[in-house]
Amino acid sequence: MTCKQQIYPIARLILTISLFIFSSCAYFNTFYNAQLYFENAEKQRLEKAGESIPPAAIDAYGKVIEKSQHVIDKYPDSKYVQEARLLIGKARFHRKEYRIAETLFNQYTEIYSNEVEEAEFWQALCKWKLGKPQPALDVLKSMLVASTDNDFISKIHLAIAEIYLDTDEPGKALEHLVLAAETNKNRDERGQIYFRIADLAYSAENYEQALKANEEVVKNTTSKKRKEEANLQIVRIHRLLGKWDKVKSLIKSMLLDDIYRSIHGDLELELVKLYQMDKQIEEAITRIESIKEDYKNSKTSAEAYFIHGEISLFDQWDLVNAEKYFGQVSREFRQSMFTSTANLRAKEITEYQTSLTEISSLEENNALIRAALDTLEYDSLKQVQEEELNTSQLSISNHLYNLGELDAFHFKRQDSSMVYFQRIVDEFPESDFYPKALFVLYYIHFTNEKKESADLYSKRILDELPSSEYADYLRKALNLPVDPESVQAILRQGELEWLVNPSNALTFYRDIIIKDSQSETASRAAYFLAYHYDYTFFEHDSAMKYYSLLNDNYYDSEQAIASHDRYSQLSQAVIETKKDTLSEGPIFDTEQDSLSNQEVDENKKNEILNPKFIKTKQDSLEY
Repeated sequence: MTCKQQIYPIARLILTISLFIFSSCAYFNTFYNAQLYFENAEKQRLEKAGESIPPAAIDAYGKVIEKSQHVIDKYPDSKYVQEARLLIGKARFHRKEYRIAETLFNQYTEIYSNEVEEAEFWQALCKWKLGKPQPALDVLKSMLVASTDNDFISKIHLAIAEIYLDTDEPGKALEHLVLAAETNKNRDERGQIYFRIADLAYSAENYEQALKANEEVVKNTTSKKRKEEANLQIVRIHRLLGKWDKVKSLIKSMLLDDIYRSIHGDLELELVKLYQMDKQIEEAITRIESIKEDYKNSKTSAEAYFIHGEISLFDQWDLVNAEKYFGQVSREFRQSMFTSTANLRAKEITEYQTSLTEISSLEENNALIRAALDTLEYDSLKQVQEEELNTSQLSISNHLYNLGELDAFHFKRQDSSMVYFQRIVDEFPESDFYPKALFVLYYIHFTNEKKESADLYSKRILDELPSSEYADYLRKALNLPVDPESVQAILRQGELEWLVNPSNALTFYRDIIIKDSQSETASRAAYFLAYHYDYTFFEHDSAMKYYSLLNDNYYDSEQAIASHDRYSQLSQAVIETKKDTLSEGPIFDTEQDSLSNQEVDENKKNEILNPKFIKTKQDSLEY
């Protein structure tokens, strides 16, 4: 054999080895990249635990699918194919492609019959996401019994916790989160789990457990944001537990440490809340003014203005400044979580001040009318003046009730509220607000354990207003027999009649409005009539009558709000018809009124047949 002949086989061998190494490197690198994308996606997802998955994580899961599929297609004999199939299934799951993911995991268990534990785990999660939480729980709990791998056991507990959270069973979720944390060996993952535990425990007002969990977050998490949030929560919990000296010490040390610079504003606010709880109002205000200056146009300053508004309202009864501070919240930081409440408070204060002004003005006018009545000789003019006086009296009772309701249930001034309610009872027995005022007086005395006074008011309600919904409530509370003439009894009759003869049932609902026009039951009855005249009987004139009644008499009720758009539609149709008297065809059969000629939605029908007890602003008692 010549030298040349010897070289060729060696060269071929080297080339073969090189190609093999290159090929191996190619699919290894592809799979390695798929794993990296998956790890990055998981990190981003876990950072947002309990929130929506970030778009960047969704994109990363897409890359996982792409790279893993490449390994499967180009290198079907590779040892990485099996794991690549799992990665694709998991990525599909996290992208909310649950049906596809389930199919992939089913295929996996058919191909790899001896190594299916993890695939079965993901199959269970797919069942949950596809609307079968109980079968998913059954599978996962059976896996808990069979598994000996602590990391896998931790993962199962975590999954069970997620399902319980989804099915609104936070207590059970918390139990499994604790077990997940205790069995997890990955420090960062353990930190994430303890963060969830802390959040759930805090929401459940289990502050001791929340405190311990937050301390574990600080020990374990590698996330700077999570560590800051946990430290801040620790401060809050100590404040709520009454450990005020400890709170002051923690806050002062953290304010001197640049590590906590990003939460210094929150720490300052915690100090304000501490002063509030300790009734050190001047100290709280001094700190608030400092925060306003140091953190202008931020979520911190917005919250400071909100707290200042609450101090002005609840501690100082300074309505002018309270309204000013509440109004400033959205100007400081529009996205503040306090904006909605602040705007509502400002609106309530405006309503309160308006009612005070209106009462004063009406009383002055009434005094003039009464003086004039004494001198009038003509019956017709005297009658006009008397009617004006009656209207004015009704308006005063309305404003008195508004003041009482705001004081009692919004401004934490029950003693002051009783003055307004009692005045309605004493001076305006013919007012529509008389029954409500009597009941609220009963309710306030009852909740404050003033039994004798509560009994007096309950007796008056049962004696004077036996057919009212308030008397019905008391009969039920006192185990007394139901009055067949009460509005609740009429409502039940109407509901039964509707099942047999819908047309006749309407009479019962009209009787409710006549018998007790200002009750919550009456507003429900009006909505029932409006809706069914509109969509069941297609008598739009009658529907308009009851929609109008809702808007005029129950304007701030949930029923009126729910029907507002439809009322506007019908009103506009009437206007358009008046403008164009030559138009042909049914005026309400328009594209906007698509429901008129369609079957009434069954769910909506059920809602109407069994209307809920909806509280309005004027009837906001917690029963």
